[in-house]
This record gives sequence, C-alpha cells and structure tokens, in this order.
Amino acid sequence: MLKTNFYSARIKRAKNFWPCLVLACSLVSTSALFASSGEILDGHYSRDGNNGSPSKTAGNNIYIKFFEDRWLGMMFIPYPYAMNVSDQVVTEVFDAARKQTRTSSYLRGKYGLLNENATIHIERYGYLEDRIIFECGSLAPCTIRLGDAYLELIKPGVINEHIIKYNHITTP
Repeated sequence: MLKTNFYSARIKRAKNFWPCLVLACSLVSTSALFASSGEILDGHYSRDGNNGSPSKTAGNNIYIKFFEDRWLGMMFIPYPYAMNVSDQVVTEVFDAARKQTRTSSYLRGKYGLLNENATIHIERYGYLEDRIIFECGSLAPCTIRLGDAYLELIKPGVINEHIIKYNHITTP
C-alpha cells in the first residue's frame, strides 16, 4: 500500500510539472525572440485610421508604445486636436509619462508638450506563445500580434474579437 501511494504522488507531481516546464520554455524562447528585435522599442505605433473617420467616431487618436523591461503604453489624444500633433511629440509624451510612474497607471495631462490633455494607460506585458498579452480594461486581456512595421491589437468583445491595426512610426 505504501509503495502505491508513493508512486501515485510522484505521478501526480509529474503531471503538474510538464505543463509548467513547457510553458516556461516557450516563454523564455519567445522572450528572447522579442527582446532581440529592439525595433519595437523605437518610436511608437499609430492606429490605422488616426486623423480619419475612426478617430472622429471615437473622439481620439490612439497610439501604442513599448518600453524597456516589458512595459507598454496606450495613449489617447483628443480628436481633432490630435491631427496637429507630430509623431516626434507623441513619442516624447510617451517618454515623459513613463518617467512619472513605476507602476501600472492611468495618467492624464499635457506633459509640458501638448495643448490638450492626453490619457495614457501604462501596463506591464508578457508573452503567450507568439503574442504579447496585457491588461487593457476589457473583459479579458488584450493580445498583440507583431508584423513587419505594424501590429494588430486583438481586443476581446462580447460577441467577436476586435482586431485593430497599428502602423509602426519611427522618429528621429
């Protein structure tokens, strides 16, 4: 009887161990993949349709920026004012906001660079298989798929996922 309990406990621990090991290995390899491509840290991403009808409907332009140490920012600049904000200023506003917090935060202000208040959500992100995952205030976490010079933000919805394309903007 003792021998059976000993083996059943070992089998139970092994069943829990292998999924954890596989997940850890995939996270390490995915982290290395994204960490080696430093381009996502340069500049920012601009929602496809900024300065157009999507911005007019939503009332703002939306931007995303990746920071070192797995931080991400989403910025909302009021439309139509956002049409007059340069790409360089968007990147500088992100950097100024990131300096104001060391934790996940919602920030609102002009950051000494804008004429109207922008809202910025700063959050930690992680990796899940080939995607970046982060909390975005939805029913479930948002995910990001990276492409060549763009990303796709996949936001969960009640019925369907919403896939929103963002174009990579590099600034000098």
